[in-house]
Amino acid sequence: MNKRLKILLGILAGIVLAGLIIWYYQGQNAPTSQTVSEISKKPNKQEEVKKVVCLVDGSLVNENLANRHPLAIMIENSVDARPQIGLADAQLVYEAIAEGGITRFLAIYSCSEPEKVGPVRSARIYYLDWVSEFNAFYAHVGGNYDALQKIKEYGILDLDQFRYGSSAYWRVPEVGKAIEHTMYTSTKKLWSIADKNKWPKKADFTPWDFKDDLEESQRPQNASATVNFSTPNYSVKWSYDPKTNTYSRSQTKTPTIKAKNIIIQWMDRWPIVSKIGERGYAMKTVGSGKAKILMDGKVIDGTWKKDYRTERTWFYDSSGNKINFNRGQIWIEIVHNDTPIKLE
Repeated sequence: MNKRLKILLGILAGIVLAGLIIWYYQGQNAPTSQTVSEISKKPNKQEEVKKVVCLVDGSLVNENLANRHPLAIMIENSVDARPQIGLADAQLVYEAIAEGGITRFLAIYSCSEPEKVGPVRSARIYYLDWVSEFNAFYAHVGGNYDALQKIKEYGILDLDQFRYGSSAYWRVPEVGKAIEHTMYTSTKKLWSIADKNKWPKKADFTPWDFKDDLEESQRPQNASATVNFSTPNYSVKWSYDPKTNTYSRSQTKTPTIKAKNIIIQWMDRWPIVSKIGERGYAMKTVGSGKAKILMDGKVIDGTWKKDYRTERTWFYDSSGNKINFNRGQIWIEIVHNDTPIKLE
């Protein structure tokens, strides 16, 4: 073999060897199917859901939930009806005596949509004044005579179970539990009915003002409040946790609920009898009175004011400044002058 041929074969062998080396390393560095899958799952910043302020409780929620028209649901609190479902998901809860020392809840939903809420119970007249603050869709199971008459008079956007039945409500029978304690509903189904009725989709009320939590180093280590509505079964205790800056609600057979703000609102109350002989109460929901606001582990001595039925109730500190609430669930305990309150 002459010298020129040897040189050509050497060059050719070198080219083949270089090609093999390049092929090998490209194969080693190519993404595996798992790597490709992982890359495809990387979030696209443009696709991230925007968080905005919920108008009812100031929490940060998905943009499509923040301005949804509020829904108000009557939830009972008889001992036999406990534990309730869906209360922890509400943005705002009112608790007041309905009759006989038994409290009842009005839960306001706007920025959450629990699949199951209840047990749902009947309407009472003074709850309508709180519903009216939001022009809320009102879900309930019938009501006493006065409440049903006022629902018509006020033009409440009414979602009475007596009208809509199984399209939004269902019973969950339990052995040993009376039938009136077994009615439940779904927020999605109720909003669906509102859509079919062509009711407003967006909220139209003046929101309260909200703030960020107090720094943990400035929070008290121990704080609690007890509200004795009537018997021990209707005594409520709120215990403060400085780490989470929340108040945990405890009551016989009820689920633990963590709220960011507790309002104790004093209101005049007197007994009434409806035109058909039903005994109940009326409350002075319009006007002004005393209030205490529990927030950041502290107690703010304040007042409340509501100028007319459809106006928001505003809360003020002792200097007359409007309260800025923490972002998160707000719970309002409606009490009268003789209700025992213990603050620690």
